[in-house]
Amino acid sequence: MVGGRLLNRVQELGRLEEAWRAARQGRPQLVVVAGRRRVGKTFLLSHFVRRKRAVFFGATQQAAAIELGRLAEAVRRDLGDRVADLASGGFPSWEAALRFLARQAEDAPLAVVLDEVPYLVRSTPGFASIVQAVWDHLRPRTRLLLILTGSAVSTIEALQAGHGPLRGRPTLALRLDPFDLWGARLFLPRLAAATFFEAYAACGGYPLHLAAWDPTASVDANLERLVGRAGGLLLDDAAAIMGEELPETGGYPRILAAIGRGRTRYNEIAGEAGQRVEHALDVLTRAGFVEKVVPVGATRGARPAYAIADVYLAFWFRVVYSDVGFIEGGQGPAVLRRARPRWADHLGRVFEETARAHARRLARAGELPKDLVLGRWWAHRGEPCEVDVLGLQGGRTALLGEAKWRKDLDLGDLEALRRKTARTPRPIDTPRYVLWSREGASADVRRAGALSYDLSAMLRG
Repeated sequence: MVGGRLLNRVQELGRLEEAWRAARQGRPQLVVVAGRRRVGKTFLLSHFVRRKRAVFFGATQQAAAIELGRLAEAVRRDLGDRVADLASGGFPSWEAALRFLARQAEDAPLAVVLDEVPYLVRSTPGFASIVQAVWDHLRPRTRLLLILTGSAVSTIEALQAGHGPLRGRPTLALRLDPFDLWGARLFLPRLAAATFFEAYAACGGYPLHLAAWDPTASVDANLERLVGRAGGLLLDDAAAIMGEELPETGGYPRILAAIGRGRTRYNEIAGEAGQRVEHALDVLTRAGFVEKVVPVGATRGARPAYAIADVYLAFWFRVVYSDVGFIEGGQGPAVLRRARPRWADHLGRVFEETARAHARRLARAGELPKDLVLGRWWAHRGEPCEVDVLGLQGGRTALLGEAKWRKDLDLGDLEALRRKTARTPRPIDTPRYVLWSREGASADVRRAGALSYDLSAMLRG
């Protein structure tokens, strides 16, 4: 969102509109929308119900009686006094409230949004089962669109999975994730490519973070304002995002900090964190905070590496985490100056992942072979050897790529990449070589037959 405008949620909005059309035709719709804090769930749904007959209720962490009172106020605000007066002054229970709202959808279509449902699950025992009971006994042709949403993704998903009370009931389930680099570009379209990339590397794909970035100020000024002072948005948000999903015990921040510092193997993470990490890594992976990576084309059982899957959290743990106390104590500018090597390292890691994503986009567009299987690759045995972007075609290496957050790459970089070819899985006789860098490769590299992409070309691709 920028200036109150909805950006880059066209597909999600379209699917919500389809559900609304079905509800208007007498086919009630139960929609579940999950997504972390700051990904824009509330903004999307507020935009969606605008100009519709709708009740929008945002739950808080208060007792059930207080929440029901707030719901009655929302009904009065959104549907008017005449409808609110039918509730005889309030709702004695959530079952009564939901049945009341369902009755209002019998004569005219009604959309009901219950935002932050996990709070209601905690404050009202059996809340999801109440929803199930009301939903299962709707009158025929009730024109109701009920939307349940929340930031505690695991809680929302548990309601409809396995033996969850709502299993099989939702007619639509949406997951809103942070935007990738190309989606984030819509929020800061006029920034120079390199400046935008640095903004993305700090903010990740969270709309509120990107909207807070001042395009008229320097990168250093934005970082000092957003993360270099107490109360800064990027300083505080990591704890709030993780707090929705992770229990306070379990050492999760220590594990994420170890990964952020480059400890990517199981034993390295355990040694750095000083604890057993198997269960915690499983929790972090299921929550989407960590991804388990194996070399592209690896056989089952290959030892994985671990990476922080969220760009903003990777920034926070690599650059900020160890110095939060100093920043809150007023030493933010000094911390950020001292953290420049860590910031440069973070930019390099994000750029490598961006190159892999760009290669996949090129394959989808037909600019690289569509059947390329692309990913990161490293040698299992012997002397260390790593390829930033490796493409397999029929199980054979057909592409090798190097990605560096440097101004340009030259023939020496290309030759170093070529020397790795013999170590890769069954290379073909003439694999493609691709170099990605901030400003592209030298003319000599292109004359030698390699492909080259600078950041501006990557953003267009």
